Amino acid sequence: MTVLFISGHPAQIHNFRIVKELLEKKGHKVFWVSSKKDISFQLLKLYGIDYTEIIKPKKNFISKLNALLTNTKIIYRLLRKNKVDLIVSRVSPFGALAGFLNKTPHIALADTESSGIYDTIFSKFIQVLITSVSYKRNLRKDQIRIESNIELFYLHPKHYTPSTQPIKSLSLANNESYALLRFVNWEAYHDKGLSGFSQKNKIRVVQELSNYMKVFISSEGALPKELEPFKISISFEEMHDVISNSKLFFGEGASMAAEAAVMGVPAIFLNDNWSGNALDLTKHELMYCFKSSSEEQNNAITKAIEIATQNDKIYYEEKRKIYLEKKLDASTFLCWFIEHYPNSKKEVLNNPSNIADLI
Repeated sequence: MTVLFISGHPAQIHNFRIVKELLEKKGHKVFWVSSKKDISFQLLKLYGIDYTEIIKPKKNFISKLNALLTNTKIIYRLLRKNKVDLIVSRVSPFGALAGFLNKTPHIALADTESSGIYDTIFSKFIQVLITSVSYKRNLRKDQIRIESNIELFYLHPKHYTPSTQPIKSLSLANNESYALLRFVNWEAYHDKGLSGFSQKNKIRVVQELSNYMKVFISSEGALPKELEPFKISISFEEMHDVISNSKLFFGEGASMAAEAAVMGVPAIFLNDNWSGNALDLTKHELMYCFKSSSEEQNNAITKAIEIATQNDKIYYEEKRKIYLEKKLDASTFLCWFIEHYPNSKKEVLNNPSNIADLI
């Protein structure tokens, strides 16, 4: 088969890179299309993935329309030139339209309920929509739901083993514990109208946690000058090891909070929009969700101090073990689904409770 992957965000590269490797090991040919979002191109280079660049739209309507037309044309030509059999994306608008025009089947994943109108519209132009069981929206009658999530595509134990070596750039003493804090700039589409921790509470939580462990901050925006010394300085490929070896994750980043949780690191997550995935992780006591009100911010800090003062690593390892026993290896599933499409769609829809047995 010849398969085209489309990514528009660095997280989507993590999402699909294992599937790409599995397909190539089985002799299939893979192409990749990506826009330049944050560290996307550095990640593609790190994983040795050749790609075709598409343009990243700006926020205004004219730019978005231009990107839609230009990128659809680029992908359409790539589909025809390379006789692509199947497109895989996270509901890429460009891939949806190019595939529709070229009659190329398109498998898409969705995990962000707040993506709103984009997923609602463009999921109509694809052949398969796959979501987690916990995903709260129904976008299609034939929507396929699997007992897994996006993070498990690349952080499932079958595909990721955290480094046991000390991360030199963190300058930690022997067995010194640390917390990783993450603050976002609230400029993403799904962050409209939302806000996070106040500057006062950012300073407070760092001061409180510093009494018990080292503190590192990852931040999209500028930090108060008091917090600049805590800003983490690592290479981007070290981030998952940093998260995995931390005692606590605390912050506003949904992806990093979920990554921490599936690796067995207790994650404190502050956001007024809780995804189905966040609620599922909360149910398994791997994540603690809070809203942005002053009272909830205080509650989040109190919970962080509680975790910081307890020696509960084994407790969260056990919670993670129970969680993983219920979850699919998502990359292996998607590789199987692609190889056996279109029969795989019929099989999964006919046996939704026995997906693990099918693969």
